[in-house]
Amino acid sequence: MLVFRVLHIMGAIAWGGSLFLVVVFIQPSAKAIGPAGAPFMREMLSRRHLGDWVLRLAGITIVAGGFLYWHDVQLYGSLGDFLGSAFGLWLTIGAIAALVAVGIGVFATKPTIDKGFEVGAKIAQAGDPPPPELLQELAALLARGQMLAKWNLAFVAIAAFSMSTARYW
Repeated sequence: MLVFRVLHIMGAIAWGGSLFLVVVFIQPSAKAIGPAGAPFMREMLSRRHLGDWVLRLAGITIVAGGFLYWHDVQLYGSLGDFLGSAFGLWLTIGAIAALVAVGIGVFATKPTIDKGFEVGAKIAQAGDPPPPELLQELAALLARGQMLAKWNLAFVAIAAFSMSTARYW
């Protein structure tokens, strides 16, 4: 139990902290400096694989949390009894929020980032000046990535709030 609890909490701190840093500081800074921010974002996302690392942290958090959740359900005797308690209900709300957040990351954010790199490569190959339709597509992908990161952070925050206060409802 101790190992899973530590993995769950440490993974969640790193996951949520990474999202917070990206949404509150990195994305707005890269946007503010314009095209000069592209090499930094490419380094962070493509070469350093930040998105993949965040998904790994999410995976560790969810697997460890799943074990803890299963353990707590066993203490109540049944899932119905567990959900009937305020503690079980709030942990379940947090678990669902975390699963939604990781779903956004896997099924929306990662494909958006990957598509952005594809379009960026096409822009680089197109020469100067780049075709306006590619620039528009890249701008739309960047806006989508920023919006998805905000949604992801929101669901991770809901999960953190729900789970950290579950014992007190």
